[in-house]
Amino acid sequence: IGQAFPYTPIANPRHLVPDWTFGIQEPRLQQLVDEVRANGARIVILLSHNGMDVDVKLAGRLRGIDAILGGHTHDGVPAPVVVGGTLVMNSGSNGKFLSVLDLDVRDGRIADYRYRLLPVFANLLPADAAMQAYIERVRAPYASKLGERIAFTEGLLYRRGNFNGT
Repeated sequence: IGQAFPYTPIANPRHLVPDWTFGIQEPRLQQLVDEVRANGARIVILLSHNGMDVDVKLAGRLRGIDAILGGHTHDGVPAPVVVGGTLVMNSGSNGKFLSVLDLDVRDGRIADYRYRLLPVFANLLPADAAMQAYIERVRAPYASKLGERIAFTEGLLYRRGNFNGT
């Protein structure tokens, strides 16, 4: 089951998501969870782009979700937060981490799990030549603008939460 943050259609061109709806629609989510369970799903995973805070809240308000794999707030969560039996985790941002969740499913429930947040060392992996050439070609017209310094700070800039960032 997928769930995206309510601002998705505002932050992206509407033509990219013309027939989709967005928002924290708890009754509809619960209906979907109940529906897939009734159709034989032993495990229900929610793929979310709500942010860690919203995911934790949803885990406490919905029943029947076994795990929430989320994003949006850029949190690299080293261990799942367990809320009422639901595992909640986020994998950071910008491809810095890969979340690996191994589930031991027995009798229609998670008997055990293993979770790892693996760092991705992009500088140790060779770039795909065709993809690198494509990226360079697409970026070329904007290279000078992208390289332009527009501000400077000696303070730490970070992002935390659904609405705030520096």
